[in-house]
Amino acid sequence: MMKTQDWGRWGCLMLALLTLGLVSERVALAQAGTGSIRGLVTDATGSVLPDVQIEATNVATQLKFTTTTTGAGIYTLSSLPIGVYTVVAKHAGFKQFVQENVDVATASTTAVNIALALGEVSETVTVTESVAPLMQTDNAEVATVVENRVVMDLPLQVGSGGGGRRQVESFIFLSPGVSGDWFTKTFNGSIDLSNMAQVDGIAWSNSEVPGRFFEGTPPFEAVQEFKVANTLHPPEVGRAFGVTNYTLKSGTNRFHGNGFWFNREDNFDARGFFVDKKRHEIQNEFGGTLGGPIIKDKTFFFGSYSGFRFATAGGGTQLITLPPADFRRGDFSRLKDDSGNLIQLHDPDTTHPDGKGGFIRDPFPGNIIPLSRLSAQQYPRELCQSARRTTRR
Repeated sequence: MMKTQDWGRWGCLMLALLTLGLVSERVALAQAGTGSIRGLVTDATGSVLPDVQIEATNVATQLKFTTTTTGAGIYTLSSLPIGVYTVVAKHAGFKQFVQENVDVATASTTAVNIALALGEVSETVTVTESVAPLMQTDNAEVATVVENRVVMDLPLQVGSGGGGRRQVESFIFLSPGVSGDWFTKTFNGSIDLSNMAQVDGIAWSNSEVPGRFFEGTPPFEAVQEFKVANTLHPPEVGRAFGVTNYTLKSGTNRFHGNGFWFNREDNFDARGFFVDKKRHEIQNEFGGTLGGPIIKDKTFFFGSYSGFRFATAGGGTQLITLPPADFRRGDFSRLKDDSGNLIQLHDPDTTHPDGKGGFIRDPFPGNIIPLSRLSAQQYPRELCQSARRTTRR
């Protein structure tokens, strides 16, 4: 049973999350976590048509985006939240053209070329065949978009311990040219740790270790899709050999959500042949998502929470040695190996390139960690992640 103080703690947490979501009520539509629709409008003879009214409507949210064609008959609708759209073209003296099922993907451009037929605007020509950004013709970028369906349906191998939770970046290796593991992944044979990560177009990489997130990958259930670009990507991310751009889910005009719980423990395991007893291990990953409208056709919210708990104990007898008083003060000047050689400690805040494609750190002077760098807090054995997003038009 949950205690009174627990209810109060959870109530404050939910109120804080809701407040933060409502404060950040506008989505930054200029972010690279969006997509574009572009095309050419002509008449039946192939001549370009200027000043044609173009309107794209997001099917899930009914958000509308408008523009007109240029003198060359070209139109561009940029910074569109990813999703499925309906594109409508109107011009005096021509039938209205409607293109349904236009798929807009992360950091990609979908081409929708339109040929208007002579007639009254009250008449409509509707095309229902789906349109997706299968081939990019406006740039030479080599990239792969991994959709939510792939992330949710494909099997995912997880480990144990702190790194055993589900991590969406495990699917990066579905993209050609990506190799290694989730920590030291490389793009097209480049050096380790040389890629860039973005969430909704915002750089989210650890400055000390390029390509790594500050506190981990985005919550697994909160990712709508992501794009992996490994060749000729845009100049704004030119300092990286590869770019992974994650797009988070958004609310729609309908409430939607889910809950999940993944459990692993020794009660379900068999004892190994060469051990006397099973290793004690309990691993739980749980959480849920919720999204929907705040104001229909105008303001939407989405939030997710995931928790990870892990406990283990090795079989047999364990010998635990407590550190002496000088070690607890940060003085490791007498920390030596079996041969009597000093075991040098290095400052993680001084990580820098070694000029040979790797990274090095400076040693602590005298092998002493300054008191200002010490903390009495232990490393947490529990991990909680949350993501929230409010979209307003």
